[in-house]
Amino acid sequence: MTSSFDIKQSLSGIYHFSNEELHLFTSKLNYRKLKKKGILLQEGQICSDISFIQSGSLRVFRNSGEAELTMNFFTEGDWVADPESLLTQQPSQHVIIATEDSEIASISLTDIHRLMDTHPCFRMLNALIAGFSISSAHLSSLYSKSPDERYQELLKKHPQWINRFPQMQIASYLGMTPETLSRVRARIGSFS
Repeated sequence: MTSSFDIKQSLSGIYHFSNEELHLFTSKLNYRKLKKKGILLQEGQICSDISFIQSGSLRVFRNSGEAELTMNFFTEGDWVADPESLLTQQPSQHVIIATEDSEIASISLTDIHRLMDTHPCFRMLNALIAGFSISSAHLSSLYSKSPDERYQELLKKHPQWINRFPQMQIASYLGMTPETLSRVRARIGSFS
């Protein structure tokens, strides 16, 4: 497994934790590998931890009848969880799945609460949880922006996703069919 250096760096971007505090946090981590298509969280399961992606990538989606609606993608250096299920401790309506072989480090909500109780600085971890949610700006863009505008916004914010994730999943994330995405890419060009 990769060392916890990246995790410490990520945490230090949220708050200036001491080395002792960072060690306390990383000592609570459980490391594991997920094969491609391995499930981190199943629909109906209660999300009880947050995970840091050391290598690989994950996708959050929701089953909607016959289609999967991609809500978000996460890659190395990202933290991932289902914030609604995590905070309410209700069954998740989402699936979190590895899109490629991945290495993750997870910490339980119980351990996070214990850290917050003993070291108030760990309350800064709420900033991590806020980052899991689906951006309201992204959701509103699905209704207010044209397919071309949504694709251009993706190129601007996450250009690495274009070649990393299947076109069908990118199309789902952008709220369009794969055929529409193909036409948009042809009009705009893949690397505008």
